[in-house]
Amino acid sequence: MLIGVKLANQNGSSTISSNAGAQLDQLVRLLSEKYVDTLDEKKLYQSGIEGILSNLDPHTVYIPAKDLVRTNAELEGSFYGIGIEFYMLHDTVIVSGVIPDGPSDHTPIHPGDKIIRINDSVIAGRTMDEDEIIRRIRGEEKSTVTLTLQRLDNTDTTIHISRGMVPIKSVTASFKLTAETGYIKIDLFSETTYDEFKEALDVLVKDHIKKLIIDVRENPGGYMDAVARVADELIAGTHTIVRTKGKNKSDSLMTSTEGLFEQGKLCILVDENSASASEILAGAIQDLDRGTVIGRRTYGKGLVQEQFELPDHAAIRITTARYYLPSGRCIQRSFANGKDQYRHDIIDRFSTKATAREDSMHKIATKYYTLQHRMVYGEEGVTPDLIIPLDTTYSDQLNDYYIEHMSEQFAQHYYFFHTPEFKTYTSLEKFSASFTINGPMLAAMNSYLRLHNVSTAVLSNKTLVAEINISVRAQFARLLFGNNGKYKELLVSDKFVQKALMSMN
Repeated sequence: MLIGVKLANQNGSSTISSNAGAQLDQLVRLLSEKYVDTLDEKKLYQSGIEGILSNLDPHTVYIPAKDLVRTNAELEGSFYGIGIEFYMLHDTVIVSGVIPDGPSDHTPIHPGDKIIRINDSVIAGRTMDEDEIIRRIRGEEKSTVTLTLQRLDNTDTTIHISRGMVPIKSVTASFKLTAETGYIKIDLFSETTYDEFKEALDVLVKDHIKKLIIDVRENPGGYMDAVARVADELIAGTHTIVRTKGKNKSDSLMTSTEGLFEQGKLCILVDENSASASEILAGAIQDLDRGTVIGRRTYGKGLVQEQFELPDHAAIRITTARYYLPSGRCIQRSFANGKDQYRHDIIDRFSTKATAREDSMHKIATKYYTLQHRMVYGEEGVTPDLIIPLDTTYSDQLNDYYIEHMSEQFAQHYYFFHTPEFKTYTSLEKFSASFTINGPMLAAMNSYLRLHNVSTAVLSNKTLVAEINISVRAQFARLLFGNNGKYKELLVSDKFVQKALMSMN
């Protein structure tokens, strides 16, 4: 899980006692000199650090140097690379999209292309993890990477791309959902989130929205100051958004500016993977009775970390404080039964079907009260005002369909060979209003699904076919209009959004 406060760049003033440090050094030297097999001293020290941290809370963690650049890039909002999105399908790397304004924008790279080689290394047919692919693609600014691609018509092409700054958008979608309702999807609270959010909100406000849905489902958190500034655009008056209390310091983040959307109706969408900063947004809106929180109980992370760099360019994130929402509650789940049980809580909630009902731990939680004296609870994450249980009825039957990226692959393949059919859709609004999966397209889709072993039981189930059709529509909309197109199509049948629209009406 990501963190809830801006990372510190300093190494800190605390030092390990000389005796303890000397003992660790002596142990590593003895092992290196006497142990029967050859040892890697760096790995021994890393194991020692991880052993020390294992006695602390689940969010005080060691980050190896090889992972630090990528981890920080997500929070900083940019990195140097070529700007493509991809997914691994068995032993094949397939391009799923090109990031707007990145180095690959306006190059002949298309969704559906398979990456055969990166520079001189053959990638196709090899089982590699995503981190290794990313390591080969990213690099120094203005350096060149050569990709050999296989098109959907089985022709090969080689292109050379100069690496450059790639923006990582944390606000991944924003549009009008209805004539009066705006929608904003936030994937992460990074350094650039507030500016992205304010720009998106400003466009919606100028388009006369009266209601707003903010979606932080699957949002693992990020910077505390970023979420506080987002909340300040939504909350009128002077209020505490979040308070932190550490060993030697306490702090509060307050509303202080006149926001863009302080009066309209507001809903926050959350789920079990909404954590840290996203819980601060949902919890503050709930505690101040500013809007309605809809979804499933959130992760339950109420601890704040700071990051300190080590001499070998690795880093440690240390829990330095707890945070408290406006009602005074801390939403941190207990980890008294060990880190393994703490980490497996969400898995346990799925396996016991807790996510499929009104899931809560109220019996053991402490009671708190909102501004209008509604009861809320601590120590359990944020429990929504309106619960959306997980629908598990059809998930197992479509599991392979989604794992194999079938809707994405079919849409890419069909679009590649039938591009002229889509030229009439000049706007997302026109696409949403008039696009249909017509006879020839439906026949092609059914043929494709059968070829990829989708069972007859699935293809004869009207509910499952309707879900497949929605996912295919969304992929066509993404090819034409980016993430706004994808989300607008998916949200038509989204139970969270339907509940939000009903509650605001």
